[in-house]
Amino acid sequence: MKNTIKSILIALLISSAFNVNAQKLGHVNSQAIVQEMPDYESARQELESYKNDLAKELEMYQKLIMEFAQDYEQKKSEMSQDSRQRKEADLMERQQNYEKKAYEAEQKLQQKEQELLQSIMLKVNNAVKELAKADGYSYIFELTTLLHAGGDDISDKVRKRLGISTSN
Repeated sequence: MKNTIKSILIALLISSAFNVNAQKLGHVNSQAIVQEMPDYESARQELESYKNDLAKELEMYQKLIMEFAQDYEQKKSEMSQDSRQRKEADLMERQQNYEKKAYEAEQKLQQKEQELLQSIMLKVNNAVKELAKADGYSYIFELTTLLHAGGDDISDKVRKRLGISTSN
């Protein structure tokens, strides 16, 4: 009885060892693939245009602040103490509003970038999932986060699935 249990345990250990070794592993550089996609270039151009629009808006606002400051400097000697304090407070408020607008513009730019890249990344992720299922991969890792890239590099297969021509 003891020998039968030992035999069964040994058989289970051996079969589980073969199952672990039978797992198919792969890695992919999805960032490189994203940058090769035609959608990426149009998204990059749209983002650049959006960035330029935000910059123009901020430049205009800053120009108005500078004009207000120059006007204040020219006229401050003619103003009463109370008027100078109000103008200085107004100038500080305008500068603070500008800084707030600059921060908001940066946030909008980051949000726009995420929106544009999200659909592209979704296409790449779906292609990786489809490939993993079709080719029997147990795990596919992102190359940029690996210390050692074991397994198969499936980047070219993903490119092919996405219709991106490869150099090979």
